[in-house]
Amino acid sequence: MVGFYIRQNPPVYQGGSFPDEMTAAYQDHYLAMVIDSYVLNPQQDVTLESERLKRFSPETKIYMMGKRAADYVAAGRAAEAQFIINLAQSLKETEGWNDDTIRKVIGNLTSQYQSDPARSQAISSFSAQLLNEVPIAPEPAAPAEAPAETGEAPPPAAEPPAEPASQPAPPESPSLFSRIFSLWNILCCLMLFVLLAIIYIIGRRRFEARRTPTKQVIDWTGEGTPPIKQWRGTYTLGQDNYDEFFTIETDEGDFLGESGMGIMDAVPDTSPKQVMSFDVGLFDKTDITTLSRVVMSEHAYNDETIRTKVDANPQAEAILAEPGKEFIFETSAMRIVARIEEMAYGGGGNVYFEKLKLSMDLFLKEGADLRKGEMDIPEQFQ
Repeated sequence: MVGFYIRQNPPVYQGGSFPDEMTAAYQDHYLAMVIDSYVLNPQQDVTLESERLKRFSPETKIYMMGKRAADYVAAGRAAEAQFIINLAQSLKETEGWNDDTIRKVIGNLTSQYQSDPARSQAISSFSAQLLNEVPIAPEPAAPAEAPAETGEAPPPAAEPPAEPASQPAPPESPSLFSRIFSLWNILCCLMLFVLLAIIYIIGRRRFEARRTPTKQVIDWTGEGTPPIKQWRGTYTLGQDNYDEFFTIETDEGDFLGESGMGIMDAVPDTSPKQVMSFDVGLFDKTDITTLSRVVMSEHAYNDETIRTKVDANPQAEAILAEPGKEFIFETSAMRIVARIEEMAYGGGGNVYFEKLKLSMDLFLKEGADLRKGEMDIPEQFQ
């Protein structure tokens, strides 16, 4: 499969297909990259993002934006999560999303994250802002209806009975309880103001830190030029939504692509998921290419149906999982050496993984042209 580049151009790729025609795993990667591009791009062009997502249904957009917002909150990056919520609100207004559709998707996300307090709270915030769920003040009581005109004078209002003359009571001074309660309200307001100021300062600092990339400390003892990035990822049984993909950038913060590992195939109707294979991918924006190495259990590797699906993709390669095994990705600008550090099967028959730990060393080729790749853009996306 030939990949796509979304930072500048609309969402298309070579080979005669479109993003919504790819497999579910690659669609998820594409949608995550579009959303992340909006968060990282200072211009935050809603029109451009709408164009990139135009081939996807509202349900898919809402689900992916809610999921990415929850991921950012869980990572302690609330400011970026708010950008995603702002994008969702803008798309809802311009594309006319239905509130019932939003509630249905939110219900699925809430169920998915019911055991994850951080993400569950993030989904609640996403839902409240997207649906404008603000408490409604009670309406004032309607005035009494005027009597119908009959030509007759209305009966005089009954006079209240006269009260015996007495001296007016002196005004009561506020009780001690009332004064303490008022003082407490003032203190609460001050504490709330201070808390909001602290949240704003922390969020602002994190946002600024995110915009200024920090150079990774590389632990390299091999020969030749050290890698520009090193990555370690570990899956353990029970991580049903495991998906660790990361962006690749230069020291100056220029986007080069994306790589990482995520679940691909699992034994149907199992809980927790019994994962049989993982997609280890590399997207290189310089030649608009997406490569895939499918790390498979012994059972999956020898299963003809599963292997046929992998072999049908010219950019994919089946890898039999073995401790210490290395495999390589190579594009016009990058070279990745991946290694299976640890692995263990669950149950019998070597069907699914109990654990899989993978490491990657990402090298930038000497003299590589880091300018974005060029491709023909279909007329409907121009």
